Amino acid sequence: MDSGIVTGFAVRDVFFTPTENYTNRGNSQVMKLQDIKKIALFGAGTMGPGIAQVFALAGYEVAMYSRKKETLDSALSVVRANLGTFVGHGLLKTEDAAKAVEKITPTQSVEAASKDADVVVESIVEKKDAKKELYEQLSVFCPPRTIFTSNTSALNIYDVVPADRLPNTIIAHWFAPPHIIPLVEVVLGPKTGKETVDFTVELLKHVDRVPVIMEKFVSGFCINRILRALGREVFFLLDNGYMTAEQLDLAVKASIIPRAMVLGLVQRYDFTGLDISAKNLENKEFIDPPNDNAPKSLFDLVHRGDLGVKTGKGFFDYSDRSLEQVLKKRDDALIDVFNATKHLIYQKI
Repeated sequence: MDSGIVTGFAVRDVFFTPTENYTNRGNSQVMKLQDIKKIALFGAGTMGPGIAQVFALAGYEVAMYSRKKETLDSALSVVRANLGTFVGHGLLKTEDAAKAVEKITPTQSVEAASKDADVVVESIVEKKDAKKELYEQLSVFCPPRTIFTSNTSALNIYDVVPADRLPNTIIAHWFAPPHIIPLVEVVLGPKTGKETVDFTVELLKHVDRVPVIMEKFVSGFCINRILRALGREVFFLLDNGYMTAEQLDLAVKASIIPRAMVLGLVQRYDFTGLDISAKNLENKEFIDPPNDNAPKSLFDLVHRGDLGVKTGKGFFDYSDRSLEQVLKKRDDALIDVFNATKHLIYQKI
């Protein structure tokens, strides 16, 4: 069963060629895609519900773990709401949404979630000690065949996974909202086996995600590093009163965002002219933003407790609507965007 939301990406038809950097790694015996029956998801907070939904819609049994029952209850509520949005867009039948919910089994037991797990998706709090403790438990409870994938956004989990599990371990970093955003960064560890890489890519394509390979670990991976660099310029412009948040967002939505859908970031340089780009970097009158990790426009809001959508207010005010209403409006718009542009993801210019 397909999720429907990204049907048409045709990612399963894109030929994947392993790169030289990991084709000669020490390999482990990895299951075939058709052997996968159970996904064990650890962490039911911000990312967990959407990831569980993706695998459940693809027909897999999903054990969703959290320490707290209220977190699991909330996660299932989010899944139902997300599926309702899909049904509302005509992307999913009501009966298929109900079947997907039935595929997800909440549990507060690491052992129960781990039992007979073919694939682990670790998406717990971004604390190395907590991840180390979990992986030590998973190493005991999971079968030897289990593939460990981590949804960490920055941490080097290869330092905390038991050594004998490293050939079957890989970072697979999803993006919010994971039930709509197709990208997953697949980040190799120094001992990740070739079969683990190939299997992970194949599985992600099977559930209609768009995996991209990072040959080796670097903190923040690809997209978060780019966003960090963009953030420095964003906060520089806001802190110094060059423009308002509303005008800044309008500018990027009317220029670089749609253009990037066609040219990405690197190919854009070819169309600008590499000589012009080089001269732009040599321009001594251009003011680069400072290396400021405490921008006033951001930290003033944090200190006030205005943390964004989850508190009802951030750079923008959402207090006139419920969180569910705000998220639904976002998801409705994202569905429209991806339905209109998904054919461009693999298009070459």
